[in-house]
Amino acid sequence: MDSQLVAYTINLIDAYGTFATTSSYCPTDGVCYRWGVPEAAANSTSGDVYFQIRAPTKYQWAAVGIGSGMIGARIFVVYEDGRGNVTLSPRRAMNHVEPEFSADDRVTLIDGSGVKNGQMIANIRCSDCSSLDLKGKNSWIAAWKKGGPLNSTSQLEHITQHDNTEVFEVDFSSASFSSNSNPFTSGSNSNNDVNSDSNQDSSNKDGSESGHNDGIISSNGGNNMSTLACAHGIIMSIVFVVAYPVGAILMPIIGNWLVHASWQFLAFLGMWTGFGVGYVLAHDNGYFWNNTHTKIGIMVVALMGMQPIFGWAHHQYFLKHRQRGLISYVHIWYGRTLIILGIINGGLGLQLANAREGLVIAYSVVAGIVALTYLSPILFGARRKKNQSKQPASEIE
Repeated sequence: MDSQLVAYTINLIDAYGTFATTSSYCPTDGVCYRWGVPEAAANSTSGDVYFQIRAPTKYQWAAVGIGSGMIGARIFVVYEDGRGNVTLSPRRAMNHVEPEFSADDRVTLIDGSGVKNGQMIANIRCSDCSSLDLKGKNSWIAAWKKGGPLNSTSQLEHITQHDNTEVFEVDFSSASFSSNSNPFTSGSNSNNDVNSDSNQDSSNKDGSESGHNDGIISSNGGNNMSTLACAHGIIMSIVFVVAYPVGAILMPIIGNWLVHASWQFLAFLGMWTGFGVGYVLAHDNGYFWNNTHTKIGIMVVALMGMQPIFGWAHHQYFLKHRQRGLISYVHIWYGRTLIILGIINGGLGLQLANAREGLVIAYSVVAGIVALTYLSPILFGARRKKNQSKQPASEIE
């Protein structure tokens, strides 16, 4: 009897060591992630890392990635294969577009994976995750998409844009377990383990972890990034598509330089506000100054910083000479050029954000109408100037 009790106790200790993984982290309804690191790997700072992706079959795909932002992240996408199992597709995100397949035979599905009880389950062993700190904190991202099943065994399968994302940190010091076997299965009956977790996770819809908070350090919140992206896009669209062109049009309409200057100065302040939001967004996602949109944006905003100086110099010249000079045309065409570049860059920003087609079309239509409205007075003014060349000079643009 005593020997049986000792054996039972030893089994319990082994089981605890085997299943000392992080708590499930569920950033949205039913989509959950877990991690486990063998003690031997943690002590040697290299070796296998285990993680699990689990999502209801109402999701078309779910993914988790190594990195603090999408660009450059190593991403693992899971979707149904149509045969009662799941397909694991390792990918690399080169930009804010669909991640590209990146073959890696050292990342594999292991026992317990499949479609069970209305859930996609992917138990994954990564034998090449050397970039991770196996005893410390690591940045991860997650994404998911609701929809019909892809039912594909191809790792190259096209996936549509995610519904939402999450950025967070995982502390691998809370994910250590004693053996180097699959930490997500219990003996030969993995379904019991899955069912017990799913009941616990199903009530977890607010991004918090089920059970204890072991392992998940903090969630930076994909929603916050989305909010910043929307704020940046809205502010800069208003500034370059509406405010600056309207301010330029006001001058020839009302001929009052003070109204023109005041309006453009408010737009100028709005531009710097939008730039600040954009900087935070780009810096936190790791794509500051490494794509066309951010490069053009930085240059346009920096160059626009000279425009108030040119405007003041133009006004002073006109007050003294009662006619335009070289500085006047520098001010006028310098501003027009930067406004057009800003409008174009807005389209590049939508492309970078992988915006929906409807939003791109709406922006293009509005920008086109504004551009025509903006350019029409310029063309009309040129014709009128030819017909009224003998009249006194005007400061209007």
